[in-house]
Amino acid sequence: MVWLIAFACLGLVGAGGYHSGPIRAGFSLVGLFFGVALARPLSPLTKHLLPLLGLAGPLWELFVPQVLAFLIVLIIFMIAGGAAHRKLGLHFKYKADEKQLLSWERLYRRLGLCVGLLNGAVYFFLLMIPIYIGGYFTAEAASEGNNPPAAQFLTKTRAELHDLKLDRVLAAYDPTPAQVYQASDIADLVLHNPLLKSRISHYPPFLTLGQRPQFQALANDEPLLEMIDRQADISQILKYPAVQAIVTNTALTGEIYGILGKDLNDLQEYLITGKSPKFDDETILGVWTIDPQATLAQERKRHGLTPRQMARVRQEMYPIITDLSLTATTDHQIILKKQSPSAANSTIVGVGTWKKDETYQVTIPGSKPENTEIEIEEGDTLLLPKDGYVLVFDKEM
Repeated sequence: MVWLIAFACLGLVGAGGYHSGPIRAGFSLVGLFFGVALARPLSPLTKHLLPLLGLAGPLWELFVPQVLAFLIVLIIFMIAGGAAHRKLGLHFKYKADEKQLLSWERLYRRLGLCVGLLNGAVYFFLLMIPIYIGGYFTAEAASEGNNPPAAQFLTKTRAELHDLKLDRVLAAYDPTPAQVYQASDIADLVLHNPLLKSRISHYPPFLTLGQRPQFQALANDEPLLEMIDRQADISQILKYPAVQAIVTNTALTGEIYGILGKDLNDLQEYLITGKSPKFDDETILGVWTIDPQATLAQERKRHGLTPRQMARVRQEMYPIITDLSLTATTDHQIILKKQSPSAANSTIVGVGTWKKDETYQVTIPGSKPENTEIEIEEGDTLLLPKDGYVLVFDKEM
């Protein structure tokens, strides 16, 4: 396939150079080089054209502005080449004799063929770059079922580029940010390992996003979860309305990018090992679930209660401590939630803040006391004094 594309580019563009002449072909060749050189510097300007073209979303912003800048520069040079060709053609047509005209036309076509072949080589190289880039993503997203013909073409052609060692050359001119490839690797890791869905939801930066209605809706969207569980084609998942609403939301995706930062190594390490080098030292971060038995044992230990007194305390505390969870986020929020057995969503029963001096200090308005110090034992047990009790939580992950 690669050689077929190469011969097609050389043949078609070379024939075009033969008929158009070396001036137009030469201007086009120079325009190709200038277009490639100026595509990235001019992309901030052409980015403003995306709304006019109906292309909204961060994915379009990665490549389309550069493509538009390249095409604009190329078209300008092609127009200039056409003007120069016309001026020279008029000179030979009206001011040269027939012999000079025939000699000039013969030379003009042969030179045009040579320059056209150079153009064809450049076009082949430029055409291979999007195939090289797109083939990486289609290869990762390929499923055992029937993949779209376009995806099969990209995957197969990129494999041929690798066999021919051309991918090494194309890699040097790949404009795709490294973070995009790493994000694709992470998405592929999660989609092909459904058990990682729970782990990624507990990644500390995502705990803040998880409080947003859009992401809570995703977590309870049964058709979407079913698609992920059966490892559906990634194109189907991206076309799902709820996912589209997030992917095309420039403000939200920008916020996600800001939360994760430019370094995705920590997220990738967390998914693979369950450990986050960046956030593990902040032991309060994460989701904690109440341990009713340990909480009651704490009360018995603190007050030396008799069995009869414990029965009364258990009756008082049980409605409070049943299905209670605590979430500590990276933006220093503490969120207490209670899961109702009859409701799909949990109910927020308290929101506060946390800070760390030598120990963790928590402020939860409405609690008694509002400001208190919490204790974390061995990194996976949290003791929270609240309303006269000491609530004991276990870390989920």
